[in-house]
Amino acid sequence: MLTQIGNEQWDFVDADGEQIALPPADAPAADIRFPTTWRVFGPLQSKSKIAPVQIITDRDVPDVVTGLRALPETLTIDGETLSGQDVELDGNRLDLNRFCEAYATVFFDAFGDLAARVGRQAYVFAELELDEETVVPFGAGSDFWMQWWIDGQPVYDTLEGGNKMHPPTHTDHFFRCTMAAGKHLLAVRLISGQTSWVLETGVLTPREEALSQITVSDRWLFLPDFDEIRPPHSPDSLGQTSLDWGHTMAINTDRCLAEETIECEFKMTGEANFGIILGAQDNGHYYTVQIPRWGQLWRARTFWAGICMADGSGHLRNLQMQLVPYVVCQWNTWIHLKVERRGNCIQTWIDGVRGPSVVDDTYGPGRVGITGFTRYTVRHLRIDGEAVDGPAWKAGDHRGQPWFLPVPTDDTHVLQGSGELLRLSDDEILMVFDDQRPGSNDPALPRISLMTSKDNGRNWQRHAELSLEPGNPRAMPWGLRWFVPRPGIVRAFTLSNVWTGGEQMPGSDDGALLTLQDSDDKCRTWSAPAPCELLGDWNRDIFREGCWNHIYGGTRLRDGTLLMLVLHGYRQLQEIIPNRGQGTWGSECAQPYVSRSEDDGMTWTEPVPMDNATVNDGIKPNGPHGGFSETCFAELPSGRIVAHARPFAAPYMWRTHSDDGGRSWRVVTYEPFSGAGGPQLLCTQSGYLVSVKRGPALSLHVSTDGGMNWDQGTIIDYHASFNGQILEVEPDVVLVVYPESMGEIRRSFTRAQLIRITADGTLPLKD
Repeated sequence: MLTQIGNEQWDFVDADGEQIALPPADAPAADIRFPTTWRVFGPLQSKSKIAPVQIITDRDVPDVVTGLRALPETLTIDGETLSGQDVELDGNRLDLNRFCEAYATVFFDAFGDLAARVGRQAYVFAELELDEETVVPFGAGSDFWMQWWIDGQPVYDTLEGGNKMHPPTHTDHFFRCTMAAGKHLLAVRLISGQTSWVLETGVLTPREEALSQITVSDRWLFLPDFDEIRPPHSPDSLGQTSLDWGHTMAINTDRCLAEETIECEFKMTGEANFGIILGAQDNGHYYTVQIPRWGQLWRARTFWAGICMADGSGHLRNLQMQLVPYVVCQWNTWIHLKVERRGNCIQTWIDGVRGPSVVDDTYGPGRVGITGFTRYTVRHLRIDGEAVDGPAWKAGDHRGQPWFLPVPTDDTHVLQGSGELLRLSDDEILMVFDDQRPGSNDPALPRISLMTSKDNGRNWQRHAELSLEPGNPRAMPWGLRWFVPRPGIVRAFTLSNVWTGGEQMPGSDDGALLTLQDSDDKCRTWSAPAPCELLGDWNRDIFREGCWNHIYGGTRLRDGTLLMLVLHGYRQLQEIIPNRGQGTWGSECAQPYVSRSEDDGMTWTEPVPMDNATVNDGIKPNGPHGGFSETCFAELPSGRIVAHARPFAAPYMWRTHSDDGGRSWRVVTYEPFSGAGGPQLLCTQSGYLVSVKRGPALSLHVSTDGGMNWDQGTIIDYHASFNGQILEVEPDVVLVVYPESMGEIRRSFTRAQLIRITADGTLPLKD
C-alpha cells in the first residue's frame, strides 16, 4: 500500500503506516505514590498443568480474590493455602523467578519440556493510597499473561493475546482508572510463559502513555522523536492480531538509486530477521541483506549475516551466508549496519566488521527499503545514492506465496502443530499433527489429528482424531519415527519416563523402558504396548547414575534396519553452575549413541558412540563434546548414512557418517551452516541430500555430492521456527510441513510446501 510519510512515499505492501509525534519528554506526570511493596502468593501447584490453550480462554477467578478489600496474610485457592511474601519492586520490576523456587527449577532445565514452563500461576497484591479523586494511568507488562482487579473489580487482562512484547516493560499495556480518595487494593494474577516470569508496572507519564498505545500496532510507525521506525503487528487471515509479527516490508519508492549506501541501527527482540532491501524492481524482486537471530545463535555467541535475492517465487535465495566475528548476538542490542553497492558488488559491514560481499548483476538500479519478520526496530536510517531514471513503481503484492494450508479451519484460536509424515502405501500419505482447540469442554485436549492425502500432499482429508490418553502413542518431529513394517500395519514406539531419571537405571531385563504398538486401521486404534528388548549392557554407558537420556532421532534404512539415536547427558552440569540458563556458554553437553534393530524394533543392540573422537589415542569415546541434539539421518545410494545434529551451543551444525549400517561412526565435524528447530534430512531418488531447519528463518539446503558440498541455502518461509517434517512424495519433489509458530500461544496453522529439488537449485511447485 503506497503511503505518504512526511515528504516521502513508501510501499508497505499489505499494511499501512503513519508518522506520530509524541508529547515532550518533560510533560508533567500525575503526582501519585505508586506502591513499591507487593505481597506475592505462589506459585500455585494445583494449576501448574493447565494447558496453554485453556489459559487464553479461562477467566475464572476464585471468589477469595474478587472479594478482598485489604492485603491478605494468607490466600486459599483450590484448597491450597499460601502465605504471602512481601517483595520490593526493583524499579518497575517484580521478578517471580526469585521468589518461586519451584518454578525456577523448571525454568532452568534447558532440556525440559517447554510446555512445563507454561502456566505457573501467582497472585500479587499492593495498596495504593490517594489523597483525592484521581485518574490513574496504569502501565504494565508481564511474561506472559496477567489479570488486574482494583477493589475486587476487573479492570484489565491479557488472557486473549498475551503480552505481545518480550522482554516485558511497564509501557507494554496501558489502562486508566478513576479512583476515589483513600486506600485501594490492587490485585494481579500472573501466569508464566516459556521464558522470564516478571511483572513490570508503574504510573505512566504522558509520553509513556503515548508510547504504550503504539507499542503494538497493525501499522508501520515512524517516530521522528526517536528517529525510529517500527514495523506492524501482522493481522492473521481472520483479521485478528497475531503475536507473530509475520513478514513485513517497507520500500521507499521516491528514488531509483544506483551506487547506493544505506546505514541504520537495528535491534531484534526474540527470534527474528532484519534486512535492508536494495535494487528493488518491485516488492517481489530485489536484493536483501538479512540478519537472522534465533536461540541457537544466542547460546553459541554466534552472529550470521547474509545477502539474498528475491525472485518473485516467495523464496529468498542466499547468495552468501557468513559467520561474522566480534558482533554480539543479543536481545535488545542496537547494532549498526552499513550496506554499499558499487556497480554489481554488494558489500556489508556490521558494527564496523566487514560482512558478506557478493558480485551479482541480476538486478540493476532500484529502490531501497527495510524488511524482516517478527520483532525488530530500526533507527537512524540513512539512504544515499545516485538517483537515476527508472520505471514507475509497480504497486500491489508481487512477493509470491509458495506455501498452502493443508488443514484450513475457521476456529478463532486454533493451534496446529506438526508431527509426522508417513507413506502408508504407494498412493497414500498420512500426516499426524497436534490440533488444539481452546474453548472446548473436551478434557482430552490437546489432541492429535490424522489426515490422509492421495495426491502426494496437495489435498488432505481428515482421517481420524486421537486423544492424548494412555495407549495412544505420540508422533514427535525428532523422535523415533513411526513406520510401516509390513503392508497395512503402522508401528510406533513409546519411551518410558524413567529414561530421564537420575537414579541407577535397570538394563535389558526391564522391557518397559521402550515399548512398541501396532495399528492395522491407519492409526485410529492401537494394540496394547509390548516391551522391546534392549540387548547387551546398557548400564555401562547409557543408564548411569547422575545422567539423563532421551531419544532424539531415528530412521529406517532401505534394508529395513532401524536406527535409534540415544542422547546421553550429564545432570551434574546443571547442578554445579550458578545462575545457569540457556545463554550460559558451555553449560550443556550430550554424547550421542546409536542403537540398531534388525527385527522391526523388537530388539535393540547395545548403543555405540556416534563420535569417533578418540581414534588417534585408542580410548573409547564416552565424554561430553558440546551438546549433540535433535539428530536426523539420510541414507545415500552408496549406503552411507549421513547424520546432522542441531548442537546445543555451536556456530554450525554437527555432522558425522557411517559406512557400515550404523555400527560405527566417523569423527564428528562441522557442516558449513547452522540450524535448529528439529532439523530434517532426506536423500531424494537422484541422490540429492536435502536439509530443512530453522536458521536463518525456515531454510533449505541442497547437496548434490553426498553432503561433501552444500549450496548457500534458500529461505523458504519467513517464520522463526521449524519443528516440522519432510517427505519425498514424487521423484526429487519434497513435501515440507511445519507450524507457523514454535510453541507461542496464539492462532497458528500448519503450513505445507511442495518443492522440486534439482542440481541447479530448488523450485516451489504451485499446483
